[in-house]
Amino acid sequence: MRTLAVLPSRFSASRFPGKPLALILGRPMIQWVFEAARRAQGVDRVVVATDDERIASTVRGFGGEAVLTDPALPSGTDRTAAALAALEAQGEAFECVLNIQGDEPAMHPDTVAALVALMKAQPDLPMGTAACPFSHQDELFNPNAVKVVVDDRQRALYFSRSPIPYLRNSTRFEPDFRPWLQPEQLAHFRRHLGLYAYRPETLRAFTQLPPHPLEQLEMLEQLRALAAGIAIGVADTPYLSLGVDVPGDVPAAEALLRERGLAG
Repeated sequence: MRTLAVLPSRFSASRFPGKPLALILGRPMIQWVFEAARRAQGVDRVVVATDDERIASTVRGFGGEAVLTDPALPSGTDRTAAALAALEAQGEAFECVLNIQGDEPAMHPDTVAALVALMKAQPDLPMGTAACPFSHQDELFNPNAVKVVVDDRQRALYFSRSPIPYLRNSTRFEPDFRPWLQPEQLAHFRRHLGLYAYRPETLRAFTQLPPHPLEQLEMLEQLRALAAGIAIGVADTPYLSLGVDVPGDVPAAEALLRERGLAG
């Protein structure tokens, strides 16, 4: 299964302009993501899909490959599809396409490999993603930590910024259920991570779908796929990955990389 990993990377993020070039432990953020994708077993080619020559130049400077895409594209998924189309126009062919968000410097290569393995093991699966455990109950109530629930085949039932599933107490019915959440119950909650896998035809079809009301309410693009009946398999990983949305998120990402011995 020939697999392409695309790292969509936009310069003009409103909350953190120039974010892909921000230094994480002395290296550009996009370099951390690129190297994790390149080390992942099962990935055949890695490209950065960007709208800015400054990012493209930086990627080429550390030995990576960049594809320039239209700045008007509305999302990273659209940039991923544009990069795939550009390579297909050159005669390339892939059976699986990964979208690894360029603001995930702590993405673990084994997580990427687990998603590739899932897509390889289930050739009928149109789309996939990954999830890891929660380490603390307070994370369940952080809307930036997206939750996912799955069925018995490890396919996503729903994604939400709210804590799902809801833990009902026999005598209390409140939005914040931390007071009666037992430590062992935390294992029933899964944290969604910022990467996706698509069959090429699924990716092309997805980008032609209009935004869905659920997607707009939660601001979670993957709900467009579920609403359209596209199955999303979920690969389990023990490794947390932290997205960097604002400059204040950098220290946490650096701490996670140091914890893994990658600070040198």
